[in-house]
Amino acid sequence: MTLNRRNLLTIMAALPFAAGARAQQLPPAMLELMNHPAAGFFEAPPPGSGIPLNLPIRTHRGTGNWMQLFGGRAVLLDLWASWCGPCLVETPGLNALAANHNSEVFSVVALQTADPKTSFRELIKLFADNQLDNLVPMADASPDNWGYFRALKVNHRNSGQSAGLPMAALIGPDGREIARTYGTIEGGKWTHPLMMDFISRFAKAWH
Repeated sequence: MTLNRRNLLTIMAALPFAAGARAQQLPPAMLELMNHPAAGFFEAPPPGSGIPLNLPIRTHRGTGNWMQLFGGRAVLLDLWASWCGPCLVETPGLNALAANHNSEVFSVVALQTADPKTSFRELIKLFADNQLDNLVPMADASPDNWGYFRALKVNHRNSGQSAGLPMAALIGPDGREIARTYGTIEGGKWTHPLMMDFISRFAKAWH
């Protein structure tokens, strides 16, 4: 799904997630983001969705689960695959966000999922060749590599629209999903000024 800037405001009005965020008793700085112009581009996760805390994630240093790798840290999680054209378009923007905002309390993560086209070794090379130096190559290491996609119920979108990759989620330090966003914005989602400012504020909300 690609959105132009004209219909972005319509989508923003249609996909609120404030109620879910308040229910999680998030920090005041996070709750203030409910009034941000880009907040409406996100929606609440569907019922029963959640980060699978014990499913393995492969990194160049070995394998760990979510809490081992990210426990205590808020995360912008992007489900990523080399066969997903929009994912490739958006990756440099994710890399820029990681360069600007990765810290001890926040990380930008591009997680390879169900990607038979690209092995993990090829993923490392792809990131290196494209100078994605601020993103750590990571892959869903569940048996069929669809574990995170299924657990997050990517195909069950609250808005009733079709769902798939690209999909990104805002995850709290306790591993709970706060909100998610699908698709792209014309010109690049993660380089859109509103989204850049929103993620900057989200990253700082946990300090």
